[in-house]
Amino acid sequence: MNREFIKNMILAKQHERDAFLSLLSPSIAQHVSVIEKEVKGIVVDLAREWALDVGAAVSTAEQEKTAGSEHDKKVRKVSID
Repeated sequence: MNREFIKNMILAKQHERDAFLSLLSPSIAQHVSVIEKEVKGIVVDLAREWALDVGAAVSTAEQEKTAGSEHDKKVRKVSID
């Protein structure tokens, strides 16, 4: 996408948020801001945990793949009768 378009969309959403908060009383607007910060924190924590889980799964899969390939490369003695 065009960078200018993305910047304009972000700015539009910020103006939309400010307009919404201006319709509320100051005490309620403050509560909404606190809730917004908490939700952002939750999303960041979830993303971090998800990334760690995916990273652990990938490293486990790589270890299993490496262990499996080493097992296949072992030399075995074959006797022909």
